[in-house]
Amino acid sequence: MLYSFPNTYLIILYISISKALYITSLNYIRLIKYSFLLLPRINLNKMYPQRSTKFLLQLLFSFLFFQLQAQEKESMKIQFHLVDDFKKDLPNVSIQISNDSINNFNLTNEQGKATFQLNKGHYQVQFFHVAYTGKKIQLEVIINQEIEIALQQENNTLEEVIITATEGKDLSTKSIINRKAMEHLQPSSFADLMELLPGGLAKSPNLTNPNKVLIREFGTESNQYNTSSMGVQFVMDGQILNSDVDMLTAVNNTQTIGNGNIRVAQKLENNNQGVDMRTIPTNDIESVEVIRGIPTVSYGDLTSGLILIHRKSGQTNWQGRIKTDGFSKSYYLGKGFSINPTWDINTSIDYLNAQSDPRDLYENYHRVAASIRSKKTYNHGINKLIWKSNLDYNINLDNSKVDPDSGYDKTDYFKNNRQKISLSNNLEYIFTDNNLFKNIKLTTNIRQGIENIDQRIFVQHNGPTSVSITTEEGVNDGYFPEISFLSYTRTEGRPIDINTKLETNLQFNTHFIQHNIEAGLDFKYGHNYGRGEMFDPLKPPSTSSSLRPRSYKDIPANQNLALFVGDKLQAKINNHDLNLYGGMRVSKMLGLEESYALSKKVFVEPRLIFQWGLPEITIGKHALKTDITMGYGELFKQPTAIMLYPDKIYKDFIQLSYYHNNPDLRYVNYMTYIDDVTNKDLLAAKNIKKEIRFDFSYAKHEWFITYFDENMANGFRNDTYFLSHSYRRYDASNIIDPTEKPSIDNLPYEERTELLSRSQHANGSGTHKKGIEFGYYSPRFSTLNTKFTLTGAWFKVDYTNTIPVHEKPNRSQNGQSIPYVGIYKNDVGYLQSGLNYNFIVDTYLPSLDMNISTSFQGVLFKDEERANREAAPTHYYGTDGMIQPFLDSDRNDPYKRWLVRDVSATDNMSKHYNFDMRVNLKITKRIYREVRASLFVDKLVTYYSPYTFNGNKVYRKDQSDPYFGMELTYNF
Repeated sequence: MLYSFPNTYLIILYISISKALYITSLNYIRLIKYSFLLLPRINLNKMYPQRSTKFLLQLLFSFLFFQLQAQEKESMKIQFHLVDDFKKDLPNVSIQISNDSINNFNLTNEQGKATFQLNKGHYQVQFFHVAYTGKKIQLEVIINQEIEIALQQENNTLEEVIITATEGKDLSTKSIINRKAMEHLQPSSFADLMELLPGGLAKSPNLTNPNKVLIREFGTESNQYNTSSMGVQFVMDGQILNSDVDMLTAVNNTQTIGNGNIRVAQKLENNNQGVDMRTIPTNDIESVEVIRGIPTVSYGDLTSGLILIHRKSGQTNWQGRIKTDGFSKSYYLGKGFSINPTWDINTSIDYLNAQSDPRDLYENYHRVAASIRSKKTYNHGINKLIWKSNLDYNINLDNSKVDPDSGYDKTDYFKNNRQKISLSNNLEYIFTDNNLFKNIKLTTNIRQGIENIDQRIFVQHNGPTSVSITTEEGVNDGYFPEISFLSYTRTEGRPIDINTKLETNLQFNTHFIQHNIEAGLDFKYGHNYGRGEMFDPLKPPSTSSSLRPRSYKDIPANQNLALFVGDKLQAKINNHDLNLYGGMRVSKMLGLEESYALSKKVFVEPRLIFQWGLPEITIGKHALKTDITMGYGELFKQPTAIMLYPDKIYKDFIQLSYYHNNPDLRYVNYMTYIDDVTNKDLLAAKNIKKEIRFDFSYAKHEWFITYFDENMANGFRNDTYFLSHSYRRYDASNIIDPTEKPSIDNLPYEERTELLSRSQHANGSGTHKKGIEFGYYSPRFSTLNTKFTLTGAWFKVDYTNTIPVHEKPNRSQNGQSIPYVGIYKNDVGYLQSGLNYNFIVDTYLPSLDMNISTSFQGVLFKDEERANREAAPTHYYGTDGMIQPFLDSDRNDPYKRWLVRDVSATDNMSKHYNFDMRVNLKITKRIYREVRASLFVDKLVTYYSPYTFNGNKVYRKDQSDPYFGMELTYNF
């Protein structure tokens, strides 16, 4: 039978009221009552005349029975009043009330009070405050009550106030950063958090440039060693932030703005460098885990490290934050709603505006981040289903244009606009009984990018200039563009990333060994549907451009499938705690042509970690606890789409250029070559990690020391090689008073051959990292309420090329370029070693609710040297492409002698830097009710000791000015 819409609505209303017979939640009671009030507006006789009387009786019976049920579950008002030992009201005390059917949460207000509406029954109540001892009571609700609860402040509660990163003691070596540490640090972006890692130092924000992540290394200015940063995977609430199909590059990457020599497009290019940390705001983050060591096999497609970001979840007050410093201003507003005891929704919006120079308003960076996150729990018997759904929207905008008040051209601008829309759904079914399976988890995420680079460039040629617009190889006719014009270009990227991960955890015992097994699969899909580089070929931004417009959507998708299984074995033998983790991850790239070497490769990643907890040794009144952890792991990072499918390179050789005052008589002829620089032998970068860690704990003093060795011999780099191209050079000098365009068929010519450089992605960069990380955490001494923390690291990093390099002398002989290319053993390499330290003294004053910390950090010593750069090549080749060994006799050849590179004595000379120190101050204080103020001053005091170079003592001038800022946080 077909029903009209009003009748259908009536049936739904009836069913919803009938279901109310089984619902005891007060929220649902109110919902049904409000729904019932709609009945007078419904004309039953008109909508359902034959059954209206029967329906009313059923509805009335259901309502009366429901009211009886509600009376049996009459709610009572329970008010808690929290005070301290001096009967002073305690605000912001967390109160959790629970029994078999509910789990409610609330915070006390400024008067220390919180109110609950509870049905009669028995409840468990827990009270928690960061500076006071927690308390747990049993409550029997019979009548309305007001209950006063006193919390005691004890010395050990001060230990909960942690404003630095803590070292995890699990199998994987990691740093844990909590919300309190982030609030005290007052970061502008995620990049500021890296200061808290062992070996990390505070840096002045640089928000108008991409911020790449470095773990366990100093880093270099060369872009040949970016695999380390690209190999750090960011995961936020289960969502992978890395993208392998982000191909956005400027059409003219040599563009400069104004009177500066900085190429703004090159400066902002972030392809193949990993996640730009300035795009991640920290206001919504609850905690961060930076896994510096070996992760479990459930995580892959990474080499250097793993960063797990956990955002706020659950009911919170409205929170507003305003931060300002010398370079940026940021604003934040967020709130967590508790719809009912099993459903929470969190919302937030964040805005940042930054300049490279406060006096320059025309080079800036904007970031907007908005988020809606839902967490819903379904009870299925004694098991639970948790559904987390996140909707995120981010905008990152780089602007650079000419100051109109300057004397330079006012037309040029550069705009980099990147937007991301992301939707993720995580389903986790938790078995709470003694089932073999502990949980099953499905993580899905889809992220759409809307990315554009827009450039406007005023082009002014000194004289007649020609261009070729052909897209086919061979002889072609070109065009003479205008002498001056405005060139508009756009690069359009529309990357879409889809990540799916299905995993389960099992637990069972065999004899005295407990097994904790993780197993699953994940699939990554990425495709860019953008139109790519777009510009008018007759008005190119540069006549030397070697590109033609290309659409990204014609490039095949990236697909990566992985299977993994790991087992954590736990056993206790005679007070020895033994933990052994062994796992295997198998991955393969899909959808590649068979001509690619990757299409035939299956990558296997074994990982093994062993932890030995020694028996406690009593020394004096306390016990010394020692853990020893050793690990070995192999990790792979697959190449990105722009590495697998690079742009073709067009080289246009002018064969004849005849310019006449009469446009009808002008003629230009080209020979165009199209070079495919695809490297189909490209493979995944492989990093082998080894480490051993010692953890000690004694009387609340904790310290650790970790030795690591990481070797990645086949990182990605741009490998240069040379190709021989031939063309004709026509002579039009004999043409006098032409009546038509010249023809190349009737002109004399000269055959020419040139060696031109080409660049392709290859596995040729080696990064060998080893070092010692250390840290000490004291207890908070009650006399001063002060805690001491010392962290640091000694790093030794060797950056070298692992494949030969090709170089052509930049010289000419007899008016011609040198027709030979040398093959050299090494490129410009870097060897760095040094020890960074960070000593933090932090004091917490609970009576004032204030944190004060002073950090003394810097470099104890640092050595820098270039890899021993050899001058002479091992081999060479000419225009015929034949590779020949370079002999001593070649040093006397008029052409080949220029293959010996200029290597000065200072090229291979090392530098040794001595001690330096920077003093930073941070203060956080509640100034009025829910208003908290924070102040920081970095480089308050600095000292740089002199160093020796080439036998000379060099005094370093302190050019670093103090950097300061403040913020206000308000909880509504």
